[in-house]
Amino acid sequence: MTRRILLILVAAFASVLLLANPVSAHNTLITSDPADGAVLAIAPTQLTLVFGKSVPLDTLSIEMIDATGVRSDLSGSVHGPNGDTEVLTPLPVLSPGEVTLRWKLVGPDGHPITGRIGFTISAPPATSPATTVAAPATSPPTTLTPGVAPPLSVVTSSTTSPVTTTPVSTPTTRVAEFEEPWTTSATVRWLLRFGSYVAIMTIGGVIATTAFVWSDAWLHPLIRRSVVWSLAFTLFAGLAQLLVIASDIESTPPWAASAGVSAALGTDAGRAFAIRIVLAAALAWVVFRARMSSDESRWSASVMILLGLLATWAFAGHSRSMRWSLLGVPVDVAHHAAAAAWIGGLAIIGLVAIRETRTEELIQIVNRFGQVAAVSVAVIVGTGVVQTLRLVGTPAQLFAADHGKYLFVKLVVLGAMLKVADINRQRVSRRLRSTATTTRLVVDNLRRAMGTELVVGLLIVAVTAVMVVSPPAVAEKPPARASTTATSLVTGTSVAVGASTANTQATVTACTVSGSTMQLGAAGLDVICLQQALTGLGLLDGAPTGSFDSATDAAVRSVQASRGLDIDGVVGPITAAALGISPAP
Repeated sequence: MTRRILLILVAAFASVLLLANPVSAHNTLITSDPADGAVLAIAPTQLTLVFGKSVPLDTLSIEMIDATGVRSDLSGSVHGPNGDTEVLTPLPVLSPGEVTLRWKLVGPDGHPITGRIGFTISAPPATSPATTVAAPATSPPTTLTPGVAPPLSVVTSSTTSPVTTTPVSTPTTRVAEFEEPWTTSATVRWLLRFGSYVAIMTIGGVIATTAFVWSDAWLHPLIRRSVVWSLAFTLFAGLAQLLVIASDIESTPPWAASAGVSAALGTDAGRAFAIRIVLAAALAWVVFRARMSSDESRWSASVMILLGLLATWAFAGHSRSMRWSLLGVPVDVAHHAAAAAWIGGLAIIGLVAIRETRTEELIQIVNRFGQVAAVSVAVIVGTGVVQTLRLVGTPAQLFAADHGKYLFVKLVVLGAMLKVADINRQRVSRRLRSTATTTRLVVDNLRRAMGTELVVGLLIVAVTAVMVVSPPAVAEKPPARASTTATSLVTGTSVAVGASTANTQATVTACTVSGSTMQLGAAGLDVICLQQALTGLGLLDGAPTGSFDSATDAAVRSVQASRGLDIDGVVGPITAAALGISPAP
């Protein structure tokens, strides 16, 4: 049985490694156009937001309070020509004065963030509220309606015909400030995570102890009831956490957020919670209801499902959302499996086996558990080192973020736990082997020693539940630009991010063009100068080629859209002036 389970472990870890794909980390706003604090001479017709990671449009919402104090919900957002990290949102006609925007989104990792952008219009609004956007020549002219986003190809097509995009907003009432959206408290989120960890530790501990330490453990009613309650809580917590993500999207209480479940399932964390619910139900069926040919088959199937459950914790956390996820996901599964075998085994032996077994059998159980604990600790330490390198980087970065501080506390507590456990187990084991000193007092000492380890282990789990939502030090940082602020709705902390100033001034470059009109297919020195300007704005990658290709065309259209110009991909005097490459008068 033991050999079969070990083979299953190896196969399962290999499958997790092959299926893991890199994804984004905690999302942050890098730039905005208009920029926060900008003073504009002309009312903008479009809002451009550039994030560090991909933006699921279903989870994005933007509110606006215009100069007259009227709050509106903006819609019609689409991804820009630079990919799914750029969001373009049409704006309605704006009156002179102060305008405040508040955006909110839930990233692929399930973490909600929000931020504000404020700018001032010092002149009357533009006469036309419509923004002309490029669309494929084969497509008929289309007028966008509220909530309907155009296809992504409309911005990047090289052969285009004009399409009219009507700015969309839903005015509500005159207000002085945004209403605070519903946010599930950090305490509730932590309790769900902590309870889920304890539940999976219980389930994993029972399976590991039954397979490797005490084969009669499953026969005890208390252990069976603990598995029932753990599976029930895993189901409940998985559903609750899925609804919390939906709540973050809809800005409503979780019990009223069913409309946001579909969008929540579009995030990695949401899918992980949904899979967790299914796997918990499957594990309950295998353990309690399925007819198996042998107990070995039942526990082998249980191990497979348990590893799948552990993988959902990895996919919903930093192991998938940070760098080296191909390594991080299987390492995280191994880390939590070892912790479950150790902490769960402590609970079973300390609370049940000591009271229900004879001294001779207890000695064998303690010795076998000592071997399992030694392997578990080695796996925990080894995988912990790998995760530390992934999430912290260098020792100098350990205290650069709260995540590193929590990790330091976890390491200190773990070290103390290992030392105390080693001292107690050696002392008690020596006394247990001697029949002359095997008394009830020795057994009581063993129970207290293992109980102390269990309490410290639960403290480590509690710290881990906090670390899950704390951004690590190696989270990719946006380039240094003008500062604005985004706030995590989970932790309540503010993060400085960049803000673009492209809307208020032209880009200054070291070259100027001759004045000839450029468009798709052009080539020469003027195109090189144009590409240098676009590269300076971050809209082109690589060295200038001197050829006006489709990438250059898309970048030009992006500039024209952000400046409120006609989006035709043609670089004439007006577009050249906006880019700061106009010929000297």
